[in-house]
Amino acid sequence: MLSGSLSFIGVGIVGSILPLLFPERGAQMTHVIIALLLLVSGVYYPVEVLPQLLQKVAVVSPATYVLDGTRSALLEGLPTVQLWAFVRPSLIAGFIMIPIGLWIFGLAERYAKKVGKLHRNG
Repeated sequence: MLSGSLSFIGVGIVGSILPLLFPERGAQMTHVIIALLLLVSGVYYPVEVLPQLLQKVAVVSPATYVLDGTRSALLEGLPTVQLWAFVRPSLIAGFIMIPIGLWIFGLAERYAKKVGKLHRNG
């Protein structure tokens, strides 16, 4: 779960750019990201029955590995040592997505300040 949390932090940072750039509708746009992430990750349907394009997207989705690892641990009783196949990809995604997300957020914040999208309250 901890490795999955790291990967979702990176995805969350990237998603937080939308409300920054689109103050009126950006928060609602993040729900689209969540829906797409859940769609390709095997929450609603097994990844194998999805179209080929979505199956390729599922390979890079950290939620796929978190769900598969959780299912394997709970339903099949897989020991912790054998869960490494699910932990490794989500750790890698976290270590990649967090710095990239912070960098992109910095770019978006500078842009929002430049064009006046950040409003001061108080």
